[in-house]
Amino acid sequence: MGTEGISNNPSVPLLLIFMKLKPVLFSVHRWLGIGMCLLFTLWFASGIVMMYVEYPQLTEAERLDKLPDLNTSQVLLSPFAAAASIHAERVFSAVKLSTVLDRPAYQFQVIDGSNKTVFADTGMVFTGLDRESVIAAAGALGFSHGDSMPSYDALITVDQWSITAGLNRFRPLHRVKMNDPAGTVVYVSDNSGQIVLDTHRNERFWNWLGSTIHWIYPVQLRKNAPLWNKVIIYVSLIGIVSVVTGGIIGFMRIRLGVSSRSRSISPYEGMMSWHHILGLVSLVFVFTFIFSGLMSMGPWGIFNPATSAQAQISRYTGGNVMRLSELPLPDFRTVDGTVKEIQWHKISSAPYYSLIKTQDDRVVGFGDGSSGNQSPRLLAMIEEAVPQLLPDATLLSLELVRQQDNYYYSRRHRYRQLPIYRAKFDDSESTWYHIDPRSGELVNRVTDASRWERWLFNGLHSLDFQFLLQRRPLWDIVVISLSLIGLGFSISAVVIGWRRLTN
Repeated sequence: MGTEGISNNPSVPLLLIFMKLKPVLFSVHRWLGIGMCLLFTLWFASGIVMMYVEYPQLTEAERLDKLPDLNTSQVLLSPFAAAASIHAERVFSAVKLSTVLDRPAYQFQVIDGSNKTVFADTGMVFTGLDRESVIAAAGALGFSHGDSMPSYDALITVDQWSITAGLNRFRPLHRVKMNDPAGTVVYVSDNSGQIVLDTHRNERFWNWLGSTIHWIYPVQLRKNAPLWNKVIIYVSLIGIVSVVTGGIIGFMRIRLGVSSRSRSISPYEGMMSWHHILGLVSLVFVFTFIFSGLMSMGPWGIFNPATSAQAQISRYTGGNVMRLSELPLPDFRTVDGTVKEIQWHKISSAPYYSLIKTQDDRVVGFGDGSSGNQSPRLLAMIEEAVPQLLPDATLLSLELVRQQDNYYYSRRHRYRQLPIYRAKFDDSESTWYHIDPRSGELVNRVTDASRWERWLFNGLHSLDFQFLLQRRPLWDIVVISLSLIGLGFSISAVVIGWRRLTN
């Protein structure tokens, strides 16, 4: 009768299956933990470093600050006349007037993303730099200090600090040592003749302990982007399995109804007890940390938008090609103060320019003899063109955002200018566009997919929540505290794994 009762109990087969799988569960966690524990330790430690030292980058504010004032008296050619020197490429998606080798030069961006540079005084095409001109460019752009003398280092395609894909259109790069107390090294583009990156000794040192470890970013691996992408995805997946199996075991091994003799909820002793308890305490944080690291890669295209922004942007601008013959020129005699660069734009095929003085100081002009503040004219053009981004959808709102929020905010190297226009549409992706009211340029697009990415990556990985970021150092305290708990848990795993392998 007792045997018959057991055989008729539906939970018995499941219990038997679980008992057979239990050794597998323990074995999987043990050996994945041994394989991942050191990497977990390095991830938590390097994450703290990355809170305060980011990957080397020449920010837009720094670039404009170092750039010489544009010598407008030397500008003798229009963009259309200067482009006549370029016979191979005559179709451009962007045009800018800047300073190259202390001379004004037009920088034309070709449809494929490459650059062509033509000097605005003679129409001569810029074809690259020799060592002497590289040193001259580095010394003239405000990166040298005191009596330091720049010295040429090497011509490179990529190194540890210039891996970023955003530099691809500027390669190859000339690396120059500034020989100053800060150990500054600058990278001059052989394609544009301008400095595109700077690094400093302290920055490089801390990045070896920060981003290089955290992102598994050695140049030998990172320059093979597809391989690096797969490594990060599959290492993260292994880490997730390790955490999940550990969590299951951790809850299975909780000792309930603890007697007065043994006050611990863990049946283990010593380091195993610490690992058990710390694992339970940090389980949610460690899991979300590893999971969000996986999400940072956008694996299997899960955050790819359903539609391309290219056609939308083209409707707003009136096409992705600049008609050089129609680009207006400013009357330099009326320009108030110094100008660093001039950039041309268009909205609904109507061209105009902006005089760039600093990152936050721009003056827009239309070159038709109009004078005074032209911002109202630009804002009217923006408001008229915005519905063309998604003509089949309804424009729900076009508001001027004046404060940072969870979808538009600055973080150190990622500067977000305010105020900013936000256009919201009722299309299937709930699309938002942020538009710079100073230039009319589209800053970014936000869709349902990118909102999910924002929360599943930035939110879970960096705790980028405005209620924390706007109350610093509260954010620092929370992130460092959680990281130290995760670090302690990981170190306990390292000790246990080492003992297992050596005994």
